[in-house]
Amino acid sequence: VYIYYVECKNLIGNITVTDKGDFIREYVKNGKKIKTGIYSPLRQVKAQREVIRKIWEKNSSKIKKVFASKNFEYYRRVLVVAANKETILNTNYAPIEIKHKILKADALVRQMEYEIKNRKRSDIVYSQKDMEEIAKSYASLSVGNNIDYYDYYKNKYCVSSNTLIDDDLKNRLVQLRKERARQMNIPAYYIFTNEELNSLIDKKPRTIEKLENTKILSSIKIKTHGKSIIDEINNSSNRDRG
Repeated sequence: VYIYYVECKNLIGNITVTDKGDFIREYVKNGKKIKTGIYSPLRQVKAQREVIRKIWEKNSSKIKKVFASKNFEYYRRVLVVAANKETILNTNYAPIEIKHKILKADALVRQMEYEIKNRKRSDIVYSQKDMEEIAKSYASLSVGNNIDYYDYYKNKYCVSSNTLIDDDLKNRLVQLRKERARQMNIPAYYIFTNEELNSLIDKKPRTIEKLENTKILSSIKIKTHGKSIIDEINNSSNRDRG
């Protein structure tokens, strides 16, 4: 009759649901009592159901969306289950509309049986074949390819060695520009501009000849500052190899 989305929490300690629907966890750590709020697992499982709703709406006809969308949540129900058998679950003050959606693991089957037994006569009852098709549709949403999470998070959050080299070179060249501008009593952009700085970091010319070929700097800048710039580029490169 219904499809259930279950958010299972195996938390240490006791959980109280307030009259506003907030979840409070209490536990003992190193002999000290700790009381803290936690993200609502009920909101989490509702968010998961909402993802399925969007997929369902995307693949449904306009007529089906008009006549069936209002019953989407009715037939797709959410439950929060406290899996730790030692957890004391207190929902005495929870709003009546969510109290029956928060339960311990040993009450899960009883809750489902109760809801099915007390369903409306007009409720849709799925056949075995219907349930198998629904299960297949959910399985089809799973990611088929194995994901290398090490590479995924490394690329997403870790700084690459090339980035470190570029940052080191940028710091060296900026410092060089500052020192030469001070020594020669000229504006820093006379040494090279920020745009030219970025091009030097990108091209990394390691000889005067290659610097000339890049056309990044004017001949007078190369003649005056070229050797110092090349030295910093090579020093940065050698430091990385070392």
